[in-house]
Amino acid sequence: METAPQSTNWKSNVGYFLAAQNFFLFGSSSVYFAILWYIALKASSGTWIMLATMATTLPQILISLWAGIWADQYNRRKLIILSSSFVTIFTIGLALLYFFEVRSLWLLLLIAAIRSLGSGVQTPAGNALLPEITPKVELSRMNGLNQFISSMLLLISPILSGLILGKLGIMFVFVVDLVTATTGIILMALVRLHNQDRKVVGHSAVLPGIWDGIKYTFSRQYLRNFMLFTVVAFALVAPSSQLSTLFVKRTFGSAVWRLTLNELLWTIGALLGSLYITTHKKLPNKIRLITIGFIGSGISFAVMGIPEPFWVYLLFMFFSGICMPIIQASSNILIQENVPNDRLGRVFSILQILSTGIYPIAMLLYGPLADQIAIKYILIATGLILIVVGFMFYKRLSGLADKLDELK
Repeated sequence: METAPQSTNWKSNVGYFLAAQNFFLFGSSSVYFAILWYIALKASSGTWIMLATMATTLPQILISLWAGIWADQYNRRKLIILSSSFVTIFTIGLALLYFFEVRSLWLLLLIAAIRSLGSGVQTPAGNALLPEITPKVELSRMNGLNQFISSMLLLISPILSGLILGKLGIMFVFVVDLVTATTGIILMALVRLHNQDRKVVGHSAVLPGIWDGIKYTFSRQYLRNFMLFTVVAFALVAPSSQLSTLFVKRTFGSAVWRLTLNELLWTIGALLGSLYITTHKKLPNKIRLITIGFIGSGISFAVMGIPEPFWVYLLFMFFSGICMPIIQASSNILIQENVPNDRLGRVFSILQILSTGIYPIAMLLYGPLADQIAIKYILIATGLILIVVGFMFYKRLSGLADKLDELK
């Protein structure tokens, strides 16, 4: 694939990019935690958590295929700025409506859905933009640094959301989002691209472009197997990701500090996992690392479901946090290093659809099921199955190593 030119200003470009992306992430995660916790505390229902999950992920899935082709054909930096501006304006407008007129949980779901649309555009565009402005030899470290900064901010955002939600109310979380989004847009505007002339010829190219991305991904055996195992693994991750707030409330109590610690310990673990990626200029055997992430997550989920003191639950939530950035960063680097630049946006959009799109589908089962049986049984079962899937993933993908050349 093409590499970013070795210009003297690539570090400042990447610095602006990472700062902007993580300001966006900080605001979005603060809003996400606040909405999820608010709904969990008000409704105390697995079905409502399912609805929140669908609002957060379904719009992202629906727009992702179009976002992938946009990211391959339009200016990726401008695409991120426009989508962030759109999301910020609508979020603040709906938040004001909620504050003054309509105190309904459904309006909060609409805010989550609007933010999901923005994420559906930003994620493939951001993942495709990073290798465009970064020398290939620095990709592993820059991906790791991105994960590290994200984890640091995710360490702060649940604390901030908990404090604001407990002391001031949910409206003030949206004020924080306005500040962070505006800062992110300014920083992204400072990024300078080397390929300013990449543009779409006509709107008729969009649907054929989407089909070309799907055909490219699933006609290559290595990518096809990678995507299929990813969707199965993330279907098994869904309960621990989407039901942990409700599990803590039902099992250990509804105090906001418990919900905050639940997110905090996971994020501290993610910080350490990201730090591991950052320390490697050349990431070793990425399939092995993803496998370790899957198996480690499965063990953590299974143990989290066993009746135990809250601190033991938090310990294994911490271990599961270490695994996730290793899975995500290794997957991103694997694709960035082997897929041509003009197809990166579409491949990343497909990865996003499969890894996050499986959540609402899975929650159609897990959400109502959580209202019928104890969540601990769901965690134990999905954790054990994920361990098996991890071993199968390694056996299959390591045996297809020679197929990497067909991606070029």
